[in-house]
Amino acid sequence: TQGGFRVPDGSVQTSAAVAGRAPVADSGQKGCWDTDGQAISCANTGHDGESQAGVDWPAPRFSVNGDGTVTDNLTGLDWLQDADCFGVQTWDSALDEVASLNNGQRTCTNYTAGTHDDWRLSNVREILSLVDYGEFLPAIAIGHPFVNLQTNWYWTSTTGADPTHQAWLVNMANGDALRRDKTTERLVWPVRDSE
Repeated sequence: TQGGFRVPDGSVQTSAAVAGRAPVADSGQKGCWDTDGQAISCANTGHDGESQAGVDWPAPRFSVNGDGTVTDNLTGLDWLQDADCFGVQTWDSALDEVASLNNGQRTCTNYTAGTHDDWRLSNVREILSLVDYGEFLPAIAIGHPFVNLQTNWYWTSTTGADPTHQAWLVNMANGDALRRDKTTERLVWPVRDSE
């Protein structure tokens, strides 16, 4: 909201964060459905679509920077506008491809090699922050400015706790997350902290 964040109890938080707490974005889900998948009124259901708990998304959610990057105005993260610059890669190859972007050896749609040198493979929570659970195929806000966004699995930099030969993936078709062997070939979508 203007002048702060609306919290679940309806109050408005005017500071950046409450000490000891990290703000959590709402899921994006605005409707409610019964166990048969039929749309129902959200009143008194306890569903996510009723409470819409969490920090409201800014409008606009994304800003195109004109250099092949997009800033997420909710998280302050910059993403490559081309969400499929590298094709499918193993986990190690994904990390190498991001390093090649940092070294200026790789160009992507609308992105000039060497523009930034601090790209990384996102962690699982960073890429999940893009997911709009009210959308499907892709599970991202309507009108997003990304190009070549695939409704498939994207690598994260987050290794599984056990077994550690697996890493987390996020499916941009529906927002699912799971772990797979690092030798599996999946998509790569670099991120960086906005300046």
